[in-house]
Amino acid sequence: MYVFFISERLHRYLIIGTLFLLSWAFTLKADEVPGPQVLDTSVVVHLRIAYPLNVSTIEEDYMSNARVLPMVKEYLERSPRIDSIIIYSYASPEGPLRINRRLAAERGRNAREYLLRHLPPGKGVSEDRIKIDPTPENWEGLIEMVKESYPYEDKEELVSILEDRRINDDQREARMRRFNGGRPWEYIRTEILPHLRYAKWTAAWQKIELKKDMPEIAPLPQLTMTACAPAIESPIFREFPEVVQEPEVLEKEKLILALKTNMLYDVVSMLNFSIEVPLFKERMSILYYHQAPWWTWGMADNEFCLRFLSIGTEARVWSAPQMRGHFLGVYGESGKYDFEHKRSICRQGEFWSAGLSYGYAMPIGKRQKLNLEFSVSAGYASIAFRGYVPSEDYEILWRDPSEVGRWHYWGPTKAQISLVIPITVRYKSGR
Repeated sequence: MYVFFISERLHRYLIIGTLFLLSWAFTLKADEVPGPQVLDTSVVVHLRIAYPLNVSTIEEDYMSNARVLPMVKEYLERSPRIDSIIIYSYASPEGPLRINRRLAAERGRNAREYLLRHLPPGKGVSEDRIKIDPTPENWEGLIEMVKESYPYEDKEELVSILEDRRINDDQREARMRRFNGGRPWEYIRTEILPHLRYAKWTAAWQKIELKKDMPEIAPLPQLTMTACAPAIESPIFREFPEVVQEPEVLEKEKLILALKTNMLYDVVSMLNFSIEVPLFKERMSILYYHQAPWWTWGMADNEFCLRFLSIGTEARVWSAPQMRGHFLGVYGESGKYDFEHKRSICRQGEFWSAGLSYGYAMPIGKRQKLNLEFSVSAGYASIAFRGYVPSEDYEILWRDPSEVGRWHYWGPTKAQISLVIPITVRYKSGR
């Protein structure tokens, strides 16, 4: 009984050992068979479709769409069988939230419809397998682009407003619009926000890896969608065009000068104009101004006279770029004058003046292309004067030797409310 029991146990061990050796032998044999090996790796591609302000339909000629949309169609036709697609759609962070929420959702739906129209048959993708992820206000994209491309010296202050978590989005937008006289907002509105209105398609599929003794498959260029290629018994070689991601080109705006007129002088027909040129990244400027009312009227064209010819210059330091916000200035001017009102005021002479100026400029208008500037000046003025007396018929003006002298004046010298027309040029800059 004991011997039989030992023999039975040994018999079981022999069977198990034999099965183990056989499985090991088959494993070695299988390793000798060459063939493709499917690994869990993926190819991912990202493409962006841009949208104009308050528009949710795809416009093929807008911004980079003319280049990107043909790439989308090419990828859809040449890619392996697609499994699923995710579309991330965005609206820029301006305007009411309810409108931005609608725009982001509609842009995602329209992108999905465009994708379905251009999907070749056999890809196995239906509408319910294309997911949409809308973001109503793309604040993260705005912060990233401001950090990367905003060119002015107040960048740190602007970023601190954008990243302030103590305020809500409406307060953040309001502060951003008012910051430094609205100049940063103007740059953001024209140069950054158009690049935040887009739908991004992301796709991926498995990449086939072969053993070292087999030729490699050309790599797929990057795209944006999610897909999967089934395992195959023998390699299939495909040629995919290499996509070169061109650097995105931004159009920027540079202020070269500003034309101005003092509307307070215009009201009393004192014709005037000014030209201001920015310096040192628009933080300083040089202003040249000229006034030239030269009117006479009344009896014998000598009863009334308003003649005031002056030229001046002013150096300014600005608190914000593009000559907006607060400024301090140092001015100097000189000229001559002739004022006559019948016989009550009859004086002419020369003058010069110098002093300090303070002012503030702000954007106006729907498109905020114009500025309104307020300023006051104070300083010293030296004014020479000579009196005269007209004849009864105003044909002759007689010099009055008792009315000759010079005034020395300290105090306010000028007040201005000026309409400003900035002159800018646009240029392209790569990101």
